[in-house]
Amino acid sequence: MSSQEIKRKLIENTKILIQKNATVTIKDIAEASYVNIAAVNYHFGSKEQLLTVVINEVLSDLKTYITDTIIDHLDDAPIEEKLEELITFIYNFSMENIGILNYLFLSKELQSESSGLLIDSFFSDNEFTRYIYEQLAQRMNIRSTSESFAKYIILFSAFSIPLFIQIAQMKKTGGSQIETFQDPEFRQHFIKNIMKMVQD
Repeated sequence: MSSQEIKRKLIENTKILIQKNATVTIKDIAEASYVNIAAVNYHFGSKEQLLTVVINEVLSDLKTYITDTIIDHLDDAPIEEKLEELITFIYNFSMENIGILNYLFLSKELQSESSGLLIDSFFSDNEFTRYIYEQLAQRMNIRSTSESFAKYIILFSAFSIPLFIQIAQMKKTGGSQIETFQDPEFRQHFIKNIMKMVQD
């Protein structure tokens, strides 16, 4: 097996392990990949560096799905319909990636790296954020970049804060479900109130 194949195997197996587990050891990763612990350090330098690569890939896939599948696919749909589709997807993504969300929001292990990953992915000047600002400007007749950014922050906060609260509660109680967005009636009220906040 080539060096690149081993690296890919380590990345894919780590993704699987941290989807559901709040804590993953370097031993877990090595055993799942049928390599020794030294191989993880050789290819990535440390478990933390490997986790950073994995989480970056997951966030990249998430952004691609949001832009290609939801925003572009529903190009002519009302913004409320897009928001409902987005909330449903984020709920499903969260259910499938509890461990990854834990690393992003709550884990002390990657605290400085994970906050940097979130900022770089969703708040820095990059292709994804420019695209979202452009979509908001077109859909809501926004004329300034600062207004687009303000509305984006409101939308991002509206999605992330309930998830953060649920993940924190799950960690405290040992639960394994995120219930917030499961109720369709709640989603409708949630969307209605978000629209009130972002529309003049």
